[in-house]
Amino acid sequence: MLPTGLRSFLERDPPRLRFGLATAAAAWLAIVLAAALDLPNGHWAGVTVLTVSQPTRGLLFEKCLWRLVGTTAGALVGIGLLAAFATHPAAALVGLTAWLACCAGMSALVRHFRSYGAVLAGYTCAIVALIDFDHPALVQHIAFGRIACTVIGVLAATAVTGLLMPPSGRRSLLDRARQSGAELLERCSGLLTGSLGAADQGALLAVVARLGDLDAEADEVLDGAPGARWRKRRLRNLLASLLLVASRTRALARSDDPVQAQAPPELKALLDQAALRFRYKDSPGSTPLASADGRPAVAGPLADTRAALTAALADLRDLERAPVVGNGPARLETPLDWQGAVRAATRTALCVLPMGLAWLVTGWAAGSLMLLGTCVFVTLLSANELGAAMIRRIVLGVLAGIGLALAFRAFVLPHPAGLTVLLLALVPVLCVTAAGLTFRLTAVSTVEFNNFFLMMSQPTHLTPLGPPLAHQGLAMLVGIGVAALALHLVMPLDIERRKRRLRQALAGDLAELAGGASGKRRANWEARTLSRGLRLLAGPGRRDRAADAEDVLDMLERGRTLRAPSDALEGRDPSVRSVA
Repeated sequence: MLPTGLRSFLERDPPRLRFGLATAAAAWLAIVLAAALDLPNGHWAGVTVLTVSQPTRGLLFEKCLWRLVGTTAGALVGIGLLAAFATHPAAALVGLTAWLACCAGMSALVRHFRSYGAVLAGYTCAIVALIDFDHPALVQHIAFGRIACTVIGVLAATAVTGLLMPPSGRRSLLDRARQSGAELLERCSGLLTGSLGAADQGALLAVVARLGDLDAEADEVLDGAPGARWRKRRLRNLLASLLLVASRTRALARSDDPVQAQAPPELKALLDQAALRFRYKDSPGSTPLASADGRPAVAGPLADTRAALTAALADLRDLERAPVVGNGPARLETPLDWQGAVRAATRTALCVLPMGLAWLVTGWAAGSLMLLGTCVFVTLLSANELGAAMIRRIVLGVLAGIGLALAFRAFVLPHPAGLTVLLLALVPVLCVTAAGLTFRLTAVSTVEFNNFFLMMSQPTHLTPLGPPLAHQGLAMLVGIGVAALALHLVMPLDIERRKRRLRQALAGDLAELAGGASGKRRANWEARTLSRGLRLLAGPGRRDRAADAEDVLDMLERGRTLRAPSDALEGRDPSVRSVA
C-alpha cells in the first residue's frame, strides 16, 4: 500500500489533467503566434498563458483583465522611467525602487486579482526598464513587445482553456455555505438544550472556523462570474450573521441570568426552523421566523439572535437568485491594512535598493538580470503570507527550468536552428509542463520551471540574445536567492504573524469600547470585528483553530456587552438592535 504522502502526491483528477493539457497547448499556440508576428521576446506570450490560466472560466477572464491592466501600466511607467533617467542609473534605480515599493504596498491593501494587477504593474516596469538597460532607445520596442505578447497570451488562454474549463465553482461554494450554516444552527440548537458534550462543542467551534475558509474562498471562486460583487457581499453578510448567531446563542447557554434562562426553548424552535431552510433548498425562505407557538418572537434576549437569523435567511435567499442592481446592506467593514502595506513596501525597498547598488558598483553585464529576478519575486510575494513557503517551490522550478534551458541550447540545439525546429522542440517540454500542472504539489514549481525555461532558451530567437546564457542563469539565481532570503528574514510575513496582528486589532477595538468610544467608531465596531474575525478564522496555522473560533465568539459577545450600556444611555434599546 502506498504511503499517505506519496498517494497524495500522485492524486490527480480529470479536470486538473484537462487543465494541464489545455494550458500547455495554449502556451505553445501563443509562442507560435508571437513568432509569426516577429515580436521581441515572443516567449512572453507563453509565459502569459501559464500565469493567467485558471481552473474556471470566470477566474480566467478576471485574471486576464488585471494582467492587461497591470502590464500596460507597468510598461508605460518603465518607458517614462528610462526616458527621464536613462543617463542617470542611480536616479533610475531610486525611481524603480519607489515604484516597486508603492505597488507592493498597494497589493496589501486590495484583494485577489486587483492585488495581482498592482504587483504586475510593479515588476512589468522592472522588466521593461532592466531587460536591456544599456540600450534605452529600445525601451519602447520592448514595452510594445511586452504588451503585444500579453494580449496574444490572453487571447490564446481564453480561446483554449476558456472553452474547456467549467464556468465557475459558484454552485459548489454556495452549497457548502448552506450546509455549514445548517450544521452551525443545529449545533447551536443542541447547545441550548444541554445535549452537546465537550466534543460536540468542539465540533461547533470547528464549524465556526469553517466560516473563515468560506470567506477566503469567496474571491477565489466567485471573481469573474456574473454578479460576483453582489454575491460576495451577500455571502459575507451571511457568514457574519451566522457568527452573530453562534456568539449570542453560546452566551445564552452559558448565562446564569434567570430571565435569559427562559429564552432557550423558544430560541431552539427558531434555530431548528432556520436550520431546515438552510439544509433543504425547497424550504420557504421568505417568511419571517415565528416562535414555537406561532407568535412573533418578543424583544429581549432573543432579539439579537432572531435578527441575525432573519438576516441570514434573507442573504441565503439572495444568493440563490440573479443579482440585482445595488449592493444592499453590508454587515462587514473591512479596514485597510495600512500596517501590512507599509511592511510590504519597506521589505521591497530594503531588498531592491541594495541589489541595485551592487549591480551599479560591480558593473556586471548580467547584473540587470540579477536585479530583475529580485524585483519580480520580492514584489510578487511581499504581501503574501504564504510567500516564504511559495518561494521555496519557486526556486526548485527555477533551478530546473534554467538547467534544462542551458542543456537545450548546449546539447539539443548547439547550433543556430530554424524557427520551426525551435518551436517543435518545445513540444516535449510543454508535455512535461502539462503533467506537472495535474499534480497539486508540483503546480507552482511547474509554472516557474516553464517560465524560466522559455526565458533562458528564447525559443523565438535563432540564437540567444544578451550576455552568455550561463551568466544570465547565474544572475537570475542570485537575484531570486536574495528574494528568498528577504522573504524569510526581512520583516517576514506568515499566517501566524497575520493572526497575531488581527488579535491585537480586535483587542484594541475592545479597549476603545471599554474606554467609552463614541460616534462612528462605536457604531461600526461590530462590522469591523466581524470582518477581522472571519480573516482570523481563515487558513491553516500552528495555533488550534478551535481556539481562534472561541476567541472570535468571545470578543463579539464582550463587545456587545460593553456597547449595551452606551446604547441605553443614548436612548436605544440594545435588545432590539438590528444587525442590518
